[in-house]
Amino acid sequence: MIQEEILSDGTLTLRAVELSDVDILYRWENDTTQWITNNAFAPYSRKQLWDYANNYDGDIFKSRNIRFMIATDNNICIGTADLYDFDPANNRAFAGIYISKSERGLGYAVRAMKILVNYAKTCIGMKQIAAITDASNDGSIKMLEKCGFSCCGTLKSWIRQGSQYRDALLFQHVANDM
Repeated sequence: MIQEEILSDGTLTLRAVELSDVDILYRWENDTTQWITNNAFAPYSRKQLWDYANNYDGDIFKSRNIRFMIATDNNICIGTADLYDFDPANNRAFAGIYISKSERGLGYAVRAMKILVNYAKTCIGMKQIAAITDASNDGSIKMLEKCGFSCCGTLKSWIRQGSQYRDALLFQHVANDM
């Protein structure tokens, strides 16, 4: 029996963070237009990102999170996929996908999220994955729904942008009982 490739769908691959990713992570993490979606409040230095990549061990049970680089079949990085706030006692985590601005709208987020969900269920045994998105982010909402997530609630005034607050939607993907 041939085992299915868990971290690839033939078009995209989720792979570990490498030292060679520091420059692209520097650009993405310091894009202030994205800070609202990733709760950032200050820029990262190249040294901080180098330290992160250099010390990355991929042990979600120890760090309670894991980050993958999303790479195309010709190994061009187009984004990141994260599982964070991992709760091993209840087999759940939150998921986040970032796709570089130039690659958005091409279906990569759906593909990456499907790979991430499959990995979480198959390799880690997660029962459920949650995601939070701005209630006005139609692209993210459609992506989550295409990946089998269901909206299970509204978080009122959850996201602050300047002096304004916006609602967020909580989505959940629950693995089928075996």
